[in-house]
Amino acid sequence: MDAESSKRQAKQPIWLYLLLLGLLAIAVAFLLVRNSDMKTNLKELEAEKEMQRIDFQAEVDSLMKVHNELKESYGELSQELAEKDSIIQADAVEIKRLLDSQWDYYYIKKKLTQLQEISQRYVRQMDSLYTVNRELVAENERIREEYQAERRHNTSLARQKEELSNMVSQAAYLKLYNYTAQAVRFRGGDKETTTDRANRAERIRVDFTVGANDLVQPGSKLFYIRIADPTKAIISKGAGDEYSFKSNGETLQFTEKVRVNYDGTETAVRAYYIHPSGTEMRPGTYFIDVYEQGGKLVGQTSIILK
Repeated sequence: MDAESSKRQAKQPIWLYLLLLGLLAIAVAFLLVRNSDMKTNLKELEAEKEMQRIDFQAEVDSLMKVHNELKESYGELSQELAEKDSIIQADAVEIKRLLDSQWDYYYIKKKLTQLQEISQRYVRQMDSLYTVNRELVAENERIREEYQAERRHNTSLARQKEELSNMVSQAAYLKLYNYTAQAVRFRGGDKETTTDRANRAERIRVDFTVGANDLVQPGSKLFYIRIADPTKAIISKGAGDEYSFKSNGETLQFTEKVRVNYDGTETAVRAYYIHPSGTEMRPGTYFIDVYEQGGKLVGQTSIILK
């Protein structure tokens, strides 16, 4: 019994060794398979990480592309949000740096979300500025158009007022008609006869009628008679200021003057130029002009003496 027991005890370790070796082989195989799976999973994780990095990068690039295009389209208006734009640019640079240097999905995702939010606020504020600016432009345009319309209206009123004033001014001038001039001589006292002979003429008589005009202020009205002899020389009693008047800024000599008490109704006027005695008038054409007190020429005629 002792010998058989010893043989059995000697045989038992071999089976145990074989069993342990089997288990060890199984464990090693499991570990090898596990390690292979872990490597595969690690590669898959790395690939997924790279895809996420590319997606984040693409999202940042797309967001910045839209942002910069928006700035360009709004032009000078975007300068009003320059501070917010600088924050967006800085955040975009920071996210790109994180994507290139280190990997923290949740931190980068948080930064990207913040960038998206501030970019959206930028867009809303820009739209609001654009709307306000467009309304201001429209309001300015409306005000400009109203101003131009008012200016045109005022110009039209001023023109109408000027035209009316000119019409009134023109209408307020004394108008003469029945305008005649004749050379006369006297016979037997105050009896005068007309003549066309220069050697017989003693005076030149000028007759005209001042028309009725309610627009003219009644009162004393002065008329200047200006006669040019056949040599075109103005017949005047002297060259001093007392024998001259102003017309359109020019000083003119007159031959005679006549004052009329005008009451707004039709008024007949007669004036004489008395030629100095002892001399004869020149033969030829005498031109006779009549001016009112303000210097406006109101009548012209002529006579011919033989």
